[in-house]
Amino acid sequence: MEPPIYDGKIHPNEYVKKMRVYCNFRQIINEQDILRFAIMMIDSTINVPENINSFDALINALKDHISFTVFKNSCKRKLQTLKYISDYGGDNTVNFITDFRTFCRDAEITNIEEQKKYLFNALPYDFFKNEFAIKQKNVNSMDELIKTFEEIVSDYSRIIRNGSIIALRHVGTGKYLSSCYKKYPQQNNQQYQYPTNRYLESDDESSEEETLEFQSQSMVYCGDFGPNALWSINNIDNNYHSISSDYNHNANISHIHYKSSIQLQHKILSKYIYTNISKQSPTSSHFEVCCGDYNNYQLPWSIKHYHNRDDRGNVKSQDIVLLLWNNNNNYNNNLRGHRINNRFSRPSYNNVNNQHERIKDIVLRSHDLKFIVENENYQEVVTHDERIGGNDQWCIELVEYPQKQIRTGNR
Repeated sequence: MEPPIYDGKIHPNEYVKKMRVYCNFRQIINEQDILRFAIMMIDSTINVPENINSFDALINALKDHISFTVFKNSCKRKLQTLKYISDYGGDNTVNFITDFRTFCRDAEITNIEEQKKYLFNALPYDFFKNEFAIKQKNVNSMDELIKTFEEIVSDYSRIIRNGSIIALRHVGTGKYLSSCYKKYPQQNNQQYQYPTNRYLESDDESSEEETLEFQSQSMVYCGDFGPNALWSINNIDNNYHSISSDYNHNANISHIHYKSSIQLQHKILSKYIYTNISKQSPTSSHFEVCCGDYNNYQLPWSIKHYHNRDDRGNVKSQDIVLLLWNNNNNYNNNLRGHRINNRFSRPSYNNVNNQHERIKDIVLRSHDLKFIVENENYQEVVTHDERIGGNDQWCIELVEYPQKQIRTGNR
């Protein structure tokens, strides 16, 4: 263990602390011996008075030297340029906080309002700055400041991002939204049909090829957590700014918002979940839910917070949500005439007085009802346009961040 040397590159208090540690290690316990040794190890370019008889006097003498002014100003400049870069669960947060506290200490910035200013300037993204501006108001100490920052980082880490791998746990049963290569059982030995109903109108273009294509789609069910329960969530809004402009002009477009139109792509099948509103579900006779190819099933889903229906903010892991298909959002209002497997999505008109009535919300649901495929029971998943209830609640769980967005911050 080498003895510490003071050359103006550390704070005088830290130098004295290191010297005490060294002397204790060498079993030097006399206070005056430690003081004399500390004075001897000061660089010769730094002059100190000869009549120093205490560590307090030594520290004050070192602080009076111009080298300490240079050191302190250098630490302030480091604080001004310090930037926090989220690395989604890595160690950059620890490094950042260590640097921030060290620079504040060495620059002798003890005023909490000044500390808040430096921390605010180091934060990225509107999310961090907006959250900090709200939560810092009652902060009165450095420890409280760091605690507030950690809460914001933790909150940020829960945000669902475009391309994230998620799981959707059905709140009522604890099972997870899943799909696999298996197909739904055929009902009454009939092929898939396309009856005209209030959501889908026939254009007389159905064919045997279309029927076989629908038969090839994979069933959707609720099961245990595993590979079949993993989904990639993708933001498919064409105009991100139109979604975010009314509540956050500079919103990060990689985040999934409660105004986003999204698609859920099965990680194993690489197919997209959709609802076949021309087919009944196998048990409860609601609308059937399937996994199909992107080219044929492009209508998006939207997410609503179950307990907070203001459609604002970011979707976060552990949020309780509703999933709506073909919802009345800005994206779908422009879908008149949009093809789905040679069919057109059109608004419904019940009568002359309701010509402008839009399509109802079609909501994803599960329940305890089962259907059987290859002698195995599967928990049914459906969509419906009835009253929303407890069986429509899903807990969104973040499993994996999109790899292309993970980066390590620079200290």
